[in-house]
Amino acid sequence: MNKTKILSLIISVFFLAGCSLVSSSSDGGVLRSDDAGKNFAQKATIDEKTKISSVDVLSLAVSPQNGNEAYIGTKANGVLKTTDAGEKWQVVNISDAAATKVYAIAFDPIDSNTVFIAAVVDGRGKILKSTDAGATWKDIYTEPSSGSFVLALAIDPAGSRKIFGGTTKGQIIFSDNDGDSWQSLYQAQGEVFKIAIDSMNPNLAYFAVNQSGLLRTRDGGKNFEDLAEKNIINRETGLQNPSMVVTDPNRTGWVYTGTGTGLFRSKDGGENWELVKILNRPQENSVRGIAINPQNSDEIIYGAAQAFYKSVDGGQSWATAQFAGSRTIETVAYNRQNPGVIYVGMNKR
Repeated sequence: MNKTKILSLIISVFFLAGCSLVSSSSDGGVLRSDDAGKNFAQKATIDEKTKISSVDVLSLAVSPQNGNEAYIGTKANGVLKTTDAGEKWQVVNISDAAATKVYAIAFDPIDSNTVFIAAVVDGRGKILKSTDAGATWKDIYTEPSSGSFVLALAIDPAGSRKIFGGTTKGQIIFSDNDGDSWQSLYQAQGEVFKIAIDSMNPNLAYFAVNQSGLLRTRDGGKNFEDLAEKNIINRETGLQNPSMVVTDPNRTGWVYTGTGTGLFRSKDGGENWELVKILNRPQENSVRGIAINPQNSDEIIYGAAQAFYKSVDGGQSWATAQFAGSRTIETVAYNRQNPGVIYVGMNKR
């Protein structure tokens, strides 16, 4: 057995020790629906003896070319990967050093063998890249000191090789060559924890800033605007304290954000906003994990606490599904080829 296999085995054993089968908590990991969100089943198997039922999921990404292939980033156990829609999971060794939190995962939109992650490796915030479906990884960006982490990644869905990143220190970084080199674009007044790029215009992007609001660039990062003062239905609510921001995969200029006061939508690149009426009270349970059906823009899904919500009429009415346990929904994602398949990642807050 060569050194690489030995190292991989050691890391796997270390990881599996954190996924105790005797854990009293079994509501974590990933759930999958095969009937468009009516019913969900937990998908938590590594092998016959080991499950990821107690794993907290921070990030989830599904391959744009193959909806059966997905990665999850966890709070304490690094990265896991599935190639069969979650029926079986495997540990992904991203570094010789210990990797714990994985805040963001992004697939290259053209080549799904290329994957980017924002992770904490040996206490340092990094961006790593794999070009061979997770078999090997290259460190392409690192924070200068411990205690500063990369929280957000977004890749131009049109395939321009442009990548935005956001850090706990409020720095917005940018690469126009698939991460080979980076530049600093902006210093926000809070953690930049979510980023969304317009589906058809890579120069238009949005940045959710913790305890602040929503930023926008319309020129690829040369200039940034605070959208808090933009026209919305109830100006008193503002676009403060966003929990999520996503763009419509089918319509340019359409963007959604969840805040402590509701779910908001803009159809003109963030100039004007409307309140999307939802069932839950966002003041009590924040809107999280918003996703738009990649084949039907009228279908919207999101999570709030242990409840899953789905609208098929652009947010006029909602169907719900309730999850048992103490963990809350962190992220949701569609299978692009078959949107009837929906993945949900759970996290204990």
